[in-house]
Amino acid sequence: MKKLKEQLAAELSKIFGMIISVEDLLKTPSLELGDIAFNISGIAQTKKKNLLLVRDEYSSGLTNLMNKIPEIESIQTHGAYINFYIKDEYFAKSVFETEMKQPAKSLTESELTADIPEKIMIEYSQPNTHKEFHIGHLRNACLGAALVNINRALGKKVVAANYIGDSGVHIAKCLWNLTKFHSGDTIPENKGEYLGALYSEAAQRLEIDEEGRAEVSQIQKELAENNPESEMVKLWIETKDWSMESFMRIYDLLKIKFDVWFWESREEIEGRKLIEKILQEKTIPEIKKSEGAIIADLSEYGLDVLVLVKSDGNVLYGTKDLPLGMKKFDEYKVDKSIYVVDKRQSLYLKQIFKLLDLLGYDKKEKVHVPYDFVTLPEGAMASRKGNVIAFEKFFAEIMKQTTEETEKRHADWSAEKVRETAEKIALAALKFSMLKYDNNSVIVFDVKKALALEGDTGPYILYSIARINSILRQIEESSSERKIDYSLLKTKAEKKLIRQLAKFAEVVENSAEENAPSKICTYLLEVGQYFNTFYHECPILKEEENLKQARLALAEKTKKILESGLDLLNIEQVKEM
Repeated sequence: MKKLKEQLAAELSKIFGMIISVEDLLKTPSLELGDIAFNISGIAQTKKKNLLLVRDEYSSGLTNLMNKIPEIESIQTHGAYINFYIKDEYFAKSVFETEMKQPAKSLTESELTADIPEKIMIEYSQPNTHKEFHIGHLRNACLGAALVNINRALGKKVVAANYIGDSGVHIAKCLWNLTKFHSGDTIPENKGEYLGALYSEAAQRLEIDEEGRAEVSQIQKELAENNPESEMVKLWIETKDWSMESFMRIYDLLKIKFDVWFWESREEIEGRKLIEKILQEKTIPEIKKSEGAIIADLSEYGLDVLVLVKSDGNVLYGTKDLPLGMKKFDEYKVDKSIYVVDKRQSLYLKQIFKLLDLLGYDKKEKVHVPYDFVTLPEGAMASRKGNVIAFEKFFAEIMKQTTEETEKRHADWSAEKVRETAEKIALAALKFSMLKYDNNSVIVFDVKKALALEGDTGPYILYSIARINSILRQIEESSSERKIDYSLLKTKAEKKLIRQLAKFAEVVENSAEENAPSKICTYLLEVGQYFNTFYHECPILKEEENLKQARLALAEKTKKILESGLDLLNIEQVKEM
C-alpha cells in the first residue's frame, strides 16, 4: 500500500502542479467512501478558485490516473474530497501472494564490532543494581525489546545493549545501610529484593542523618578507587552479583536477550581519564572547573550547565555516558545509537549528544526514545520512598490469577500445560499493557483490565489466535495445499479484514520510523476486531467447498499476521485458551 500511495501522490503532484505527499492521502472512514481520500480544499484556496471549478478543471487528469495506476478501480468525488477505490484483487494479492519476511537474527560475535551498513545499537533496560527491578522498569524493557525485533524484521543489523547502573551514590547508600544497621541479617532467598529494601530504608534514614550522608560520600569515594583489597569493594562485588541474579531471572522470564553489556563502573574509570585529558588539552572549552567541581557549560547552545564531577570528587552520570557514547561508534561501528530512556532525562541526553558532537561525533546519529512513567491506581512509585512494586512479587500475583482462571476453563489439562499457558497469558497482559500506549503517555496499570479477554489487551489478541486455531483443528490440511479462489471473498466484513491485513508491512515500517511499537498494538487490535466481525458474519465450515476454502485461507492469514505482530512485540502465543 505504501508504494501505491507514493505513486498516487507523485501523479497528483503532476496533475495539480503542487507538491502532494503521502501524508496528504487520508484513510477513509468507510468502504463506501473508497480506500484513499484526498482533500482538494487546500488546492482551491491556494489557486483562489471554487471547489467545483477545481474539480472540473482537473477532472480529465484524474480520469487518466486509472490508466497510469491500474490498481485504481474508480474515482469519485464527495464534497471537498476525491475518493479513490482500489481493486479488491490488489489487496487480495498483497495479502495472499506476498510472503512475509523472516526477522533477521542476532548478530554474530564478529559482526558486533564489524563495519556493517545500517547497523544500529539500541540501549535499553538499564536497571540499577542494589535497587529492585519494579514494574516501572518493565516499560523500558518491553519498549526496547520490541524496537530491537521491529528493526531486525526490516533487515537492520541491530546490537541490543544493556547499561547496568553498578556504580553511583545509590550503591554507597545501600552498602552503608547494610554494614551499619543490618550486618547481622540472615540474607533472604530473593537477594535482589532485599537490596532494594535496604536502599529504600537508607534513603529515608539519610533525609535526617547529616553524619550518615558524609559517611555515604566516603564509601562512594572508596568504591571509586576500586582497591581489590578493600572490604567495601569486596562487598560491592558480592552484592552486585545478588542484583544480577535477580535481573537475569527476570530477563529469562521476559524472553529478553542482550548482545552487549555495559557497566557504569567501567565507564566511570574511562570517564575520569577522558575528562582529565579534555581539561589538560583544553579541547572543549565548555568543559571546565568551577568552584571545585567540573562542569560542561552548554548555555550558548540553550542547554544550561551539566555537572560532570562534584566538588567532593565523586562523578555524575555525564562522566560515564561520554566514554560510553564514544565506544558505541568507535568499537561497535554503529551508524545510529538509540537510547531508550525516561523522558525526564530529555535535557540531560541533549547535553550528552551536544558534548559528543563537540568531541567529533557530530556526523553520527544519536536518538533519544523517551517514555513516561508507570503508575498504579494508588499512585506513583519511587525506589527511594520504598513504595515500588517489585516485579517478581507482582508477577507472582498475576500468575496466581491466570492459573486459577485457566484451571477453571480446562480441568482436564495437566498442571504443566496450565502453568505454561497461564504464564504466557500473564506475560502477554503485562507486555501489551506496556506497549499499547503512546511512549509519552503515563501508564496507569490496572491488572483487571490488562487480563481481560475483551477490549484492548494482550489476552484479547491471544484469544483471537486461539479461536482461529480451534477452526483450523477441524480441517485436515492447510489452505496452502489447496487452490483458492479469492474473488469469492466479497462481503463487507471480508473486504475490511483483507484491507486491514494488507497494511501490516506499512505499519511495521511506520513503527520503526517513529520508534513506536504502540502502532503495531493498535493495528493488531483492529485486526482482531475485523476478524471477529468476519467470524460472526461469514460462516466458514458450513459453506460450500470453494467459499469455505477461501474463508479458511483468510482465517489462516489472519492468524499468521497476528502471530507475526506479537513476535515483533516479544509476546509469545498460546495454541488454545
